[in-house]
Amino acid sequence: MIQESTSFNLETSVNMSSALTTIVPSPIFNGTFRVYFQPESIIDLGKGCNSTVYFNCTVEDNIGDTKTGRDFHQVNDFHTTTFFARVTTGDARIVQFILPAAMVTKDPRRELILGPHLTDELRFKLNIHGVNNFSIQAMQIGYVTVFVTIFGTSSVVVAQSSPTFQNMGQGSLKVAVVPRQKVADFVFDCSAAAVAILISFAIGCVTDTENLKRQLKYPVSLVIGFCCQFLLMPVLAFGLAMILPLEKNVRFGLLCVACVPGGGLGHVAVIISNADLPLSLTMNLISTVTMLGTAPLWIFVLGQYFQQTEGSKIIPIYNFEIWLASTFFAYTAGLVINRFKPNIAEALLTWFIKPLLLLTTILYITVGVYINMYVFEAVNNWTIVAAMLLPLCGVLVGSVLSIIFKQKSNFCKTIAVETSSLNCLIVLAALRFSLNQPDANIASVIPIWVMFTIPALYVILAVFGLLKARVDTYMESRRKNQTRQYSIASGIVNQANMAALSAPLFITETVLTDDDNQSTLSEKITVL
Repeated sequence: MIQESTSFNLETSVNMSSALTTIVPSPIFNGTFRVYFQPESIIDLGKGCNSTVYFNCTVEDNIGDTKTGRDFHQVNDFHTTTFFARVTTGDARIVQFILPAAMVTKDPRRELILGPHLTDELRFKLNIHGVNNFSIQAMQIGYVTVFVTIFGTSSVVVAQSSPTFQNMGQGSLKVAVVPRQKVADFVFDCSAAAVAILISFAIGCVTDTENLKRQLKYPVSLVIGFCCQFLLMPVLAFGLAMILPLEKNVRFGLLCVACVPGGGLGHVAVIISNADLPLSLTMNLISTVTMLGTAPLWIFVLGQYFQQTEGSKIIPIYNFEIWLASTFFAYTAGLVINRFKPNIAEALLTWFIKPLLLLTTILYITVGVYINMYVFEAVNNWTIVAAMLLPLCGVLVGSVLSIIFKQKSNFCKTIAVETSSLNCLIVLAALRFSLNQPDANIASVIPIWVMFTIPALYVILAVFGLLKARVDTYMESRRKNQTRQYSIASGIVNQANMAALSAPLFITETVLTDDDNQSTLSEKITVL
């Protein structure tokens, strides 16, 4: 329920010019304020709701007069000093403050508009001997700190030509804005888990054990794929999380996505790109089995650097293991059905799984985007960069290692595609059902964005592949034309040479002999 901020102390509100913000030491007052909030922190403020925060101040004496024994509160300067509070937010995208109507009418710089008046900074006169309050409005989910700074001035200072303020103290209030629970959100999370399990079952149904046996003849490619998926990708994701300026929960989501390969999208890309299908199926089998141990291990070891709550490190290993085990059992069921009843497996794929996956894809593009609109509203550019770099690193790592170990072109393409394919749906479900809010929604930003970037990356690679094929075809045609022209020219020259070589020159000589005075003919043949 939305809480209305009706108890704001309008009588203590005052218009203060933004120019009066210079803080200089003051010889008149030397005390320190301690600000106490009620509540001490807000951990469940719903998005779109507002709440009223109450606070009071106590003064610590820093100048106590040891000779006279006078207490600080007995100093006359304290009673002649006017105190103000300035309330600021650490991130105006997450929370803002409701500006009271009295402030709006008194401030000539603000236009009187309909609806609530929101601002990222409040200034009002402080009631030292009473309770003060202000109201905050939740804009989007996340964590933020609200600061209350106490300023003071005296009649002597105010009388001067350039009024100044002295910082007397500051207090901070931790605020966590959580999404308001809706049935549609729960349905989406459950459907994401169901689709991930269904995809694992479908891959098991299309896996032929004979192809697996044939692929075992090429163990080098399988070792390369294993190293890329389960050794290099988690380390690269951890490096990206530490280098890029991301929120801690976003970093945790990036690590979780990199630790769970597969998901079926890489298998589809292998089929479309005419890569090696048996290698793809074998890598899916290895990843389904191996990630039961490697994913929780990496998340536990590297996830320690990304604390999920203040003062403790909560790594939901148990919940992740349950969701990974569900995909394993679904894959195993599909593999067993295809091994013993291939006709049933084919019928399930044709009449049930393919239409259902098509329907869910359409629903995800429409309803799913609407439900998770917060990932577009609160998007950070570095979050998109991380979601793009993660699958790109998979493509580069798979391609480079395959080329180094001199694998066939089809193997190189398959390893690169499968390494970049990540099971975002099961990670999304595991995060949503394992973490508290708003940690769950913040960490889920990465798997949702990676689901968009992986197909986009495959499309870009396909376009580059088509361009490369066109260029290769053009260069090949040019080489053929040049070879044909050379052949015609050389044929003409060769014909002339052959004619010259086959044309003998006959020279007849008459030789006179002394005997019998007879002449004889002698022929000499000269070949040109």
